[in-house]
Amino acid sequence: MSIKWRLENVIRNIAKIIRGINVFGSGIEPNIEVDWRSVYLMDLLNALSKNLDQIVIAIDEAQILRMLKGFGKVDLTQILAYTYDNLSNVKVILTGSEVGLLHDFLGLENPKSPLYGRFIEELTITPFNRDSSIQFLITGFRQYGIEVTMSEILDAVDKLDGIVGWLTYYGNAKVRGITNINEIYRRTMELVNDELRSLLGRSTYYGLVLEAIARGKKRFNEIREYITLRLNKYLAPGEIERVLNNLMKMSIISRVSLTVNTR
Repeated sequence: MSIKWRLENVIRNIAKIIRGINVFGSGIEPNIEVDWRSVYLMDLLNALSKNLDQIVIAIDEAQILRMLKGFGKVDLTQILAYTYDNLSNVKVILTGSEVGLLHDFLGLENPKSPLYGRFIEELTITPFNRDSSIQFLITGFRQYGIEVTMSEILDAVDKLDGIVGWLTYYGNAKVRGITNINEIYRRTMELVNDELRSLLGRSTYYGLVLEAIARGKKRFNEIREYITLRLNKYLAPGEIERVLNNLMKMSIISRVSLTVNTR
């Protein structure tokens, strides 16, 4: 969006097409009075807020909004803070697969952020266990009236684990007529590989850290030692720590507590 058009041009085009909104068959004609030569997001939100009782704005993969910040661009946290403080009938839902980056973008605990100290309600979806994954697929297929054998559901759960996004992708593919679980799995892996290729292009350390973890290295010193041996050179602890923190922010890995039984 920031590359192809100026942000205000995009907003102007959006505002132009919001002439009538149809909600469950009831037509609503907002009376939006703005200067089309200079429309900004704040203008659009204010106009909509005055014309509608309740507005819900949902932004998927919202952590990407941080890319709009910078010279000549717009800081969306300022607009979100303005909406929070002044437009009580506008509710904003932000979703993202990279939770840490989304938190960094919002800056709720950063005194320098426009959103510092604001109260939000947070819902974190963690991977389902096996039983929940099975029930999730059974319920979804039942709602769509699709017959799927239990053996196929178990196969899908074994292949896709409890990652909610992957299970949803599989269910959606079945609804759209793709019946081969191996084909669905292949397409899912293509999506994952695309994300990993983008990540590995930033630094070779990302790939080495993930490789170390995949080989059973769970502790910081084990991971650092593994990479040091692979590269045959000294590696500063801070470099590995930075990579691990970034991977956690992107929700690719997570920190777990290790319990030692002393009995």
